[in-house]
Amino acid sequence: MEPFSLTTERLVLDQPVARDVDLIASYCADPVFEGFMTTPWPYERKHAEYFVSSFVPDGWLRGEEWTWAIRERRGQDMLGAIGVRTHSGMVGFWLGAPHRGRSIMPEALAAVVDAVFERSDRAEILWECVVGNTPSLRVAEKVGFRFTGEELGIIPGRDGSLTPSWTGRLGRNDDRTPQPGWPV
Repeated sequence: MEPFSLTTERLVLDQPVARDVDLIASYCADPVFEGFMTTPWPYERKHAEYFVSSFVPDGWLRGEEWTWAIRERRGQDMLGAIGVRTHSGMVGFWLGAPHRGRSIMPEALAAVVDAVFERSDRAEILWECVVGNTPSLRVAEKVGFRFTGEELGIIPGRDGSLTPSWTGRLGRNDDRTPQPGWPV
């Protein structure tokens, strides 16, 4: 599949490029990534280079994963990344520490959800995060996902084992307002 960009009121979602590598390496070296993300740890520049030069373009080429850099405007620095695995409908996302708490991710996730439903026949989109990753949980809640519980996640941890995860689903025709039942 050919990569495409998305635009929201405040954001542009486009392809990560070589000039983003140092920022990605810096953002993903944040200790929060060790506990809550499946990115390599410790995260090094070579991991960011692989992400930009192989992982992202290969995912698009095979139609298996659509991944975007999140920016405030086209050509500006990358704030984070968001993607969807097309075979499972699982979304994943992260923001660099300086950009958290500004409601960037709910806006980006809503745009990705819209794009998936507009450009595919998926009936629902899945979300999961490691138990304890409350910021990720709040993003999914704000976008209208329904909390489906705590269980072993689909996405394996760094050691290949399944991780206790919070999970959610959002159907094509679901109400996009926050749903009841989320953990406090």
